[in-house]
Amino acid sequence: MIALLMLGFMFAAAWFYDPRESISASGEKVAVADGDSFTIGASKLRLHGIDAPEYRQTCRDAEGVEWQCGKAARAALEKRLLEPGLVCKAQAKDKYGRALATCSTRQTADVAAAQVRDGMAISHEYLGVRDYPDEEDAARAAKKGIWIGAFERPEDWRAQKRIVTE
Repeated sequence: MIALLMLGFMFAAAWFYDPRESISASGEKVAVADGDSFTIGASKLRLHGIDAPEYRQTCRDAEGVEWQCGKAARAALEKRLLEPGLVCKAQAKDKYGRALATCSTRQTADVAAAQVRDGMAISHEYLGVRDYPDEEDAARAAKKGIWIGAFERPEDWRAQKRIVTE
């Protein structure tokens, strides 16, 4: 009987959950993990449509000198998320249970687009279609952020780290 009640509760929670919920930072603590992942209070979020260098990831500048691009991406996102009026619209959940969200502040209409435009993230690509193609092309042409030199795509960097640690 308890198992049926729990199953019923889980079904009801899934049924009434609207993944497009609005999450506001007013009065909530914002903590940034890396250039595309953060929390607002107890809500775990990831910016929809982008992939940023991981916090411990490094890149190379035009002269081949290593720099902390993951830390720079995190700092850029943190600065934006601390702007007044942060609101995120969750669209779905990823495989880690984070809300995939589009976020804005009073100063920044689309936080993910700004991360890509400043070279602190790449545009997500699915079946040859990028979410932020103009912003990525502009950052690449201007040699901003990670485009100043050489970098490993974040997904490739994560895959390599998993192989090394296994």
